[in-house]
Amino acid sequence: MVKIENEKLTVLINKFGAELKSVINKENGIEYIWPGTEGSFKKSAPNLFPFIGNILSGEIDYPLGKNERVTLPMTKHGFARDLEFETLEVTNDTARFQLKPNSYTKERYPYNFSLIVEYILVEDTLHHNYIVKNSDVVEMYYHIGGHTAFYCNYNNDKTFENYYLELKEEECNLYKIDERNNSFLFDIPEKITICEKFNLSKDKFAKDALVFEGMENKQIDIKHLNSSHGVEFKFENLPILTLWTSTDSSEFICLEPWAGITDFTNGSNKVESKKEIQRLNSNEQKKYSQIIRFY
Repeated sequence: MVKIENEKLTVLINKFGAELKSVINKENGIEYIWPGTEGSFKKSAPNLFPFIGNILSGEIDYPLGKNERVTLPMTKHGFARDLEFETLEVTNDTARFQLKPNSYTKERYPYNFSLIVEYILVEDTLHHNYIVKNSDVVEMYYHIGGHTAFYCNYNNDKTFENYYLELKEEECNLYKIDERNNSFLFDIPEKITICEKFNLSKDKFAKDALVFEGMENKQIDIKHLNSSHGVEFKFENLPILTLWTSTDSSEFICLEPWAGITDFTNGSNKVESKKEIQRLNSNEQKKYSQIIRFY
């Protein structure tokens, strides 16, 4: 594990997947990240790249230049979460990790890329950034996103229903799991109005994740009914927000901002046709951010 800390927070990151494993607030002693040691979800905060969600037919068709294409297998949520990253830098308050192509990735993803995952502490706030670079000579396609499981265990209260999410009331789209094929999404969203207070319950996730599109306010807070502690969660350049928890007795809520989305039942395996697909020209790069305050 790699440790960074300041006077407010202690943070642990696993080089495997460059995955955030622990954030402890030194003032209140609260652990804010799900440890992934019990229940059905055995991870804490996997980084999702180069694709997000379930993949139609388990493979993707890519363009490689003039009239050339290749079809390669791809697993759910991509391969970054399952590979060890190179450590680029570790200081008291900063850790930077990098994933580059290898023989394993080349069998699954045709492009030369650099994925940097960085964690920077500023007082009680953790900046969790992705920097994706196209190191290839052709245009590169990808998705990128987070999957952080926040531990619902403030003051030893593990009652999931005692926690809620605070949002700004606004209209947006909600994509639902296609009941004809529950591995994928139905492509016609439901227009809804998000309420300011979203009470947590396992019943709301009985049919898997809730996938929101078109939220103008890029902030969502986790709060407890009887506590002043919580999480302020902001995100940039990540247009989709997904909420998820396991339906077992595990005490966490995942906040998942994505530049990407799981496939639709009637979608295409051609990469350029995928919704929210990201594109980079040769030697171009783009940054995506999650800004998380723990209090």
